[in-house]
Amino acid sequence: MSEPGFRRVLAFDCSGASCSAALWVDGNCAAERFAAMARGQAEALMPQIRAVMTEAGLDFADLDAIATTVGPGSFTGLRLGLAAGRGLALAAGRPLVALTSFEALLAGLPTARRGGCRIAVAIDSRRGPVFAQLFEPDGAAVGAPASVEAAGFEAWLPPEPVVLLADASADLPPNRTPIRAAIRAVDIARFASCLGAAGIGRLDAVPLYLRAPDVTLPKPRPVL
Repeated sequence: MSEPGFRRVLAFDCSGASCSAALWVDGNCAAERFAAMARGQAEALMPQIRAVMTEAGLDFADLDAIATTVGPGSFTGLRLGLAAGRGLALAAGRPLVALTSFEALLAGLPTARRGGCRIAVAIDSRRGPVFAQLFEPDGAAVGAPASVEAAGFEAWLPPEPVVLLADASADLPPNRTPIRAAIRAVDIARFASCLGAAGIGRLDAVPLYLRAPDVTLPKPRPVL
C-alpha cells in the first residue's frame, strides 16, 4: 500500500467501549494493544501506549505523528484521548492528527466489502439515538454527522442500496444486518498514515459532540 502521509504513527482510541493503541510503521502494524471495556480507559491508555512503543523499539522522537479520535463517543473518553494526544504531541514536537470515530471505523472496512455502494456508519450513543454519517465508497463524507433516533434511522438512510457499518453495540432496526466493527487503533493509524499529510486536525483538534453532556447543575443551597 502506498503511504503518501506519515511513515511512523502512534495512534490510540478510547472514545467508546474499548481502549486501544497501535504503531503503524512503513505500511504495517508494528505493535497493537486492544481491550474491550465499558470503563477504566484512564488507567489502561498510557500502559497500552508504553507497551506498543516498547514492543516496536521506538521512542516518541522517532514518530512522524500522533493520531487519536475526536468523536462522537464517550465524553470522558474523548477528553482523555485528546488530552493524551495533545500532551504527547507537544512533548515530542510532532503533529496531532485528529480523526472522527466514523472515519476510524470506516478505515477498517476493506475495499472488497464496500461493494461500490455508499456506506452508512453508525455508532452507539449509549443514550438512545444513533450517531451516523454517510460516506462515498472512496471514504469521502456525504453530509454532516447526525444524531438519529432509532425509529427514524430507516428514513435517514438514502433510498439507494448502502453498506451499513456499525460499532458492536449500536441499536439498529431489526430488518437491517450491519457489518459489525470495533474501533481499533490500527485502523486509526492506517487512516492517519494515508491522509495525515493533508493536515487533518493538528493541535487545535476539539471533541465532536452530537448531544449535550449528561450532567446537571447542583441546586443552589438556601441562604441561612
